[in-house]
Order: sequence, then structure tokens, then C-alpha cells
Amino acid sequence: MKIEKIQINGFGKLENKNIELKDGINVILGKNESGKSTLLKFINSMLYGISKNKRGKTISDLEKYKPWDTEKYSGKIKYKLDNNNEYEIYRNFKNKELKIYNNFGDDITPLFNVEKNKEIPFFYEQTKIDEDLFLNSTEIIQKEIKLDKTNRNLIIQKLSNLATTGDDNISYKKSMDKLNKKQLEEIGTERSQDRPINKIINKINNLKKEKNELEEFEDEKYEIENKNNLIKNKINELKINLEFLNKLKKIKNIYLEEKNKINLNKEIIEEYNKKINNLEIEKEKINNSKNKINYKKIKINKYIFIELFLLIIFILINLKIKNNLFNLIYIFLIIPILIYFYKKNKLKNNYKNEKKEINFNLEKINNEINLLNENKNEKINELNNLEKEIENKIKNELIKNNIEINNYEKIIYNEEIEEKINLINKEINENELEAHKLELDKENIFPKVDRLANIQEELEYSKEEYNELKNNSEIIDIAKNYLEKAYKNMKENVTPKFSRELSETISNISNGKYKNIKISDNDIMVEVENGNYVSANLLSVGTIDQLYFALRMAILKEMTNESLPIFLDESFVFFDKNRLINTINYLNENNNNQIIIFSCTDREKNILDELNIKYNLINM
Repeated sequence: MKIEKIQINGFGKLENKNIELKDGINVILGKNESGKSTLLKFINSMLYGISKNKRGKTISDLEKYKPWDTEKYSGKIKYKLDNNNEYEIYRNFKNKELKIYNNFGDDITPLFNVEKNKEIPFFYEQTKIDEDLFLNSTEIIQKEIKLDKTNRNLIIQKLSNLATTGDDNISYKKSMDKLNKKQLEEIGTERSQDRPINKIINKINNLKKEKNELEEFEDEKYEIENKNNLIKNKINELKINLEFLNKLKKIKNIYLEEKNKINLNKEIIEEYNKKINNLEIEKEKINNSKNKINYKKIKINKYIFIELFLLIIFILINLKIKNNLFNLIYIFLIIPILIYFYKKNKLKNNYKNEKKEINFNLEKINNEINLLNENKNEKINELNNLEKEIENKIKNELIKNNIEINNYEKIIYNEEIEEKINLINKEINENELEAHKLELDKENIFPKVDRLANIQEELEYSKEEYNELKNNSEIIDIAKNYLEKAYKNMKENVTPKFSRELSETISNISNGKYKNIKISDNDIMVEVENGNYVSANLLSVGTIDQLYFALRMAILKEMTNESLPIFLDESFVFFDKNRLINTINYLNENNNNQIIIFSCTDREKNILDELNIKYNLINM
């Protein structure tokens, strides 16, 4: 890969900057704080984007490099890959606008995938090099090479890390130890105690035990609920029957109430009949008396007639005889006769009065009988109307309560309704008492059943927690396995190449003083001129600087298929002139990568001129 052109409209302190880079060595000169590091950040941000997350920093990179004129927060970079494909990238960092053009000027942005964060990883798709690998492989800056005796052991470890894992910050042994420690402390194993997974296993076992004990109460709860439901259903049925019977009772009471009115009318009619009968009897008696009086009258009239006949005969005889004795007899005879006639006449008058009284009484009785018959007939009519009315009332009540009218007779003559109502009320009370007992049992059992529900929920959470711990443990095991495989692969396949490449590089830049390098997990052994191997820790700081630089160059060749540019930001500050000459010669003769040297002095420029090496000079 070769970067050809850089256009910075606005990025940090850089504004309206256009830079053209060439193949081979490029030297970018500028005073401290002139924007060299900003340019390096711009290149990286153009290829991979700029983060708006702080990631432990005070402000995010997006805010840090925002220019005063934010409308110019943009730029463009043009580069060519090893396959000769050329690309031109435009970014506007303010609105996250990205345009990717090919060497024909076509906008090919839609051809690349868009990630969840809306970033387009076009450079990774083109080169299969992610941002971390790009930074670790291409950028060698001052702070990474600067050494002192105090930090010598640290840099030797970094060199070992770099040779064995491909990253100077990653040690296989420490990484494995960290993973083991993390697995033990944050998860635990079956053999450990009081670790998260041990605690959760104990918790699950205790919860299962408690769950088994409480499940019996759940069965009892279901049994109680079933019984309770049956009783409630039975009570509802009984209440429905009771309601029906109460309706029947109400209908029957209506009937009985109306029946009492009928019976009362019947009693009145019966009373009328009795009175009429008594009057008829009395009337008959009066008629019998009247018949006797008529008979006496006839008899009296008969005697009077005979007596008058005899009296007339006697008077006639007396007139003819004219005898005093006879007259005397006549006188004595006529007086009694006259008295008799007087009495008879009085008797006759009495008869008339008695007859008159009898007729009066008869008339009175007849009037009473007639009046009673009228009242009786009126009550009979009223009775007939009541019987029709009660029948209509009962039928209306039956219809109103959705009861078959055919049951009319069965209801009003049913003598067991009241008894059935009492029995149903008794049965309802008994069932309600049983339901109350069941409710009390439920109150005792439900807290335990609720606890069971909580246990089941807690058990599920605990199982999820256990599975998560188990899964995390498996992930760590996978990571350890991959780390071990990667380490083994690195050690068997890559590290030997590193060793050869590193040996060749260190030999070149040290004028053959150091030839062979042996790399172990914790140390780097260097063959000195007498053939003996010594720890790199015993070498001079300058030699270790060279060693570190050589190792980074070796990794750059082995870790990427693309020949990436090498950015050297004040990387040779602590090199003496001889080491710097050897290093620049090495970069010029043994490297196909584009070299970009950032420097605040003319030191590298002067050596390039002295060595008559062609380079591209850019002033910041």
C-alpha cells in the first residue's frame, strides 16, 4: 500500500493542508507541536473513522480534533494497494459523511457493508487489516523506543511478547495467568470453594431441596382449590334452586292470600245460606201457624153459624109462644149467647191481628231472604271473579319467573316447598361453613405456595446465573484454548520466522555485531561476537532500541500480506549517528514499504543527503 495524496480541510490544528507522498522514504519536517502527530491521527481516522466515545479519556477523539471552523472538519486521502487498485476517500467528520471512489472516479460506497454503529469498514474489507493491527504494525513512535536502564526488563518483556504473540502488550504466560485467575475468581471450578459458581450450585441445591418440600403443599393447594370450587359450584346450584323455590313460595303465597279471600267469600256465602235456611224454616213455621189460624177460623165460623141458627130458631119459637118462662129462659139463654158471641168476635179480631202479624212476619222474612239471596249472588259473582283473577295472577308470576305454566297445579298444591327451602338453606350453611374452613386452610398453605413460586423463579434465575457462569467459563476455556493454539502456532511457525527475520535485521543495522536471536517466553537471547548467547537485558540501551525496531520491522513483514506504510514518529531520537546510518540504510535497501519519517530536526534529512539516498521532503 502506498499513500499518494492527503488533503486536510480541517482537522485539529491542521487546516487547508495538501501533502503528496512518494514511494520509498518520505521525511516530514516540523517543529514540536507543529501537527505531525495530528497528521498521523488524520491518516488513521480517514481509514478507520474517528471515535466519539471517551474510552476513559477526558474528551473523545471526535471532540479533541474538531477544528474551530467545524464546517471544515473534513478531508481526503488517496492511496494505492499492492494489487494496483487506487482509492480516494472523502470524509466529513462533522456529519459522518463518507464517500469512496475507485480509480475511475465511480462512487463505490454502497458496495461496502455498514456496521451497527453506521461505520463502513471499507479498509478492512480491502486489506483484512483491522485498526489495532494497523497501529501495532505501522506506527513506531518515540515513546515506544525510548528506554532507560530502569525500564530495561519491561522492554525485554515487550520484545518477547511481540515475538511470541504479535503484540508487545500481550504476554502469553501473563495472559494465560490472567485468564486462569479471572476464571477462578469470577467463576470458580468444581474443585474450588466459596467461588461464584460454587455458591450458585449450593444455592440451586438448597432451592431444589426446599422446592421438593414445598411441592407437597402445592398439591394440597390444588386439592383445596378443587374442593373449594366444587363447594362454590354446589352453593351456586343450591342458591339457584333456593331462588327458584322462593319464587314458587312467593307464587304459592300469592295463591294462598287470594285463596283466603275466596274462602272468606265462601264462608260469607255459606253464612248467607245458613241464614236463608233458618229463615226458610221460620217461614215454614209461620206458614204452619197461619194454616192453624185458618183452620180455627173455619171452625169458629162453623159454630157461629150453628149458634146463630139455633138462636134464630129459639127467637122464632119465643115469638110464637110468648111464654114468660120461655122468655126468662130466653133471657138467660140469650145473655150467654151474647157473651159467647162477644168472645167469638174478640177471638175473630185476635185471629185477624194474628194473621196480620203472621203476614207481616212472612213478608219480612221473604224480604230478608231476598236480600240475603241478592248478597249471596253478589258474593258468588265476586268469588268467580276472584278465582279467575288468582289464576291470571299466578300465570303472570309463572311467566315472569320463567316457570312452566303447566306446573301451576303442582306448585299451588305442593306442600313440600317450605320444607325444601329449609333443607336447602341448611345445606347452603353447611357448605359455606366447609368453604370457610377451606379458606382458612388456604390462608395457611398459600404463603408456602407463594414461597414455592418465588423459589421456582429464584431457581430459574439461579440456573440462568449458573449457565451464564458456565458459559463464561467455557468462553474463557475457548479463549485459553485459542490462546494456546495461537501461541503454539506462533511459536512453531511464526516465531522462527521472526527469529530469522530479526536476526537478519539486527545483523544489518548492527554491522554484523549481533547475528542470531533466540526468543523465549520471558527473554530474548542474542548471540554476541564470541559466539556466546546473552540475555538482551544485558545489552546496552541503544542495542535494545535497535532490537525493538528490528523486531517491529520483522513483525510488519510477517503479520500482514499488504505492504503497509511505516510511520516513524521521532523514532530515532536516542539512536547515535552510526545506529541511525545503519537503520536508514536498512530501510532503504531491504524494505518495499513506504517509509514516512516524522522529525523535528534535520538529523534524518542530513544523513539521507550524506548517504545520497533519494527521499521526498515535506515541511509542515
